[in-house]
Amino acid sequence: MKRFLVFAGALIVAGLAVAQTSPYRLRVLSWSCQSFSRGALIQGMVRNISARPLQDLRVSARIIGPGLRMATNSVPLQDRNLLPGETARFELRVRTNFDTVSRCELWFRNPRVIQIATLVPNPR
Repeated sequence: MKRFLVFAGALIVAGLAVAQTSPYRLRVLSWSCQSFSRGALIQGMVRNISARPLQDLRVSARIIGPGLRMATNSVPLQDRNLLPGETARFELRVRTNFDTVSRCELWFRNPRVIQIATLVPNPR
């Protein structure tokens, strides 16, 4: 009987986890990563897909070059506070000490959260 109760409890917890809404709070609608001499320009559009406002948003990027050399930067979004359903443009320059960009990585954060769960498509 004890095993049955443990098993039933596990099923209930698993069912609750499946029934919850998406863990993502932001969706990047579009973005690009254009390299230039000793840097990259990242531009795009992001939407708040959560049910709550998001405050003090920052866009962050990591540029990876040859030999896994990296450079990062972070700037506040112009519209730092996004209500549910709102969109905002972002632009970020990352200076590097290398000329070739192998990969660009993008994420968002605020002062209270290390990283905000975001759906990020491949750059165009």
